[in-house]
Amino acid sequence: MNALFLSFRQTLGSLRLIWLLYGITLGLGLLAALPLYNTLNVEDQNSLAFLNLLNGFDYTVFSDFIHRSGRAISPLISVGRWLGVLYVLLSVFVAGGILERFAQLSASHTTVPFKTGAFLAACAHYGGRFIRLFGVTCLFVLVGAGLWLVIGTLVSMTLSDILTERGVFWVGLAFFILFIITATLLLCIGDYAKVLMFRENERNALRAFGRAGRLVWPNLGRTFGPYWLLIGIGTVLFGLYFLIDDLITMRNWPTILIMLMVQQAFIFGRAGLKVWSLGTAYRVYESLPKPAPMVLPAPAVEPAYEPQSSLEPDVDKPGAASATEAVDG
Repeated sequence: MNALFLSFRQTLGSLRLIWLLYGITLGLGLLAALPLYNTLNVEDQNSLAFLNLLNGFDYTVFSDFIHRSGRAISPLISVGRWLGVLYVLLSVFVAGGILERFAQLSASHTTVPFKTGAFLAACAHYGGRFIRLFGVTCLFVLVGAGLWLVIGTLVSMTLSDILTERGVFWVGLAFFILFIITATLLLCIGDYAKVLMFRENERNALRAFGRAGRLVWPNLGRTFGPYWLLIGIGTVLFGLYFLIDDLITMRNWPTILIMLMVQQAFIFGRAGLKVWSLGTAYRVYESLPKPAPMVLPAPAVEPAYEPQSSLEPDVDKPGAASATEAVDG
């Protein structure tokens, strides 16, 4: 818990970093929101039906609009998907800069000013490694955690004739919980693999993931515990947002502005949680005993020839046998 609180204080001392991440997220959001807003202004044709959406989601209004203006909206939806992929890649890319920031704070006992140039340089230096690590992590999540979903589906289909619908639901829920636990554990290992690659200058993503797994598994309370605690804090923030959304009905401009500020505060909080999570992994990694890297023994190499002793005659050379006979004579 000391690492959690220490990384929280260091996160509060890195507000410029959080503002930078917030600005990147806001910029990506505006790339999708502004064209969508202009398209909606053209396609709504001054219809008053959209005012019903202020009171909450109305599927009838939404389906009618998509049926009438689907061709104009579908390219923007495709752009939104690609921007989502770009956001995920940027989240991986900035991890090197975040770890560089915590390395600076750990090396100095005083407040270190945040420098954007050093942050971007660290992002560029470790970006390629972390992208490869992201691919390895996704592969393990797909295979390791996805296996529970496959098994749960097969078990539910097998027991569907024996159990009631409620029983099948509980069986599916149990396997889904196993999926969530396994997926979050693998993602936690991925975060510690980033720290290991940063601290140990490891370039092999698969080897770093394996070493991080051997570091996390014996220390689940100190590694996986804080990770789940931060997930819980993020879940609470989601709950607060939806609660405020239900309490504040966007009926006029003041309430719309209030919800806009709440949304931006939520986005800023998510950026802070990302920094806090990586900072916690960095501080915990420093306090844990590091497993020695697995080094395969070098294969024994037999010599191509065996050197002969100088005291023994070389029978292969001409004259060696006759010299020996002369001595014996």
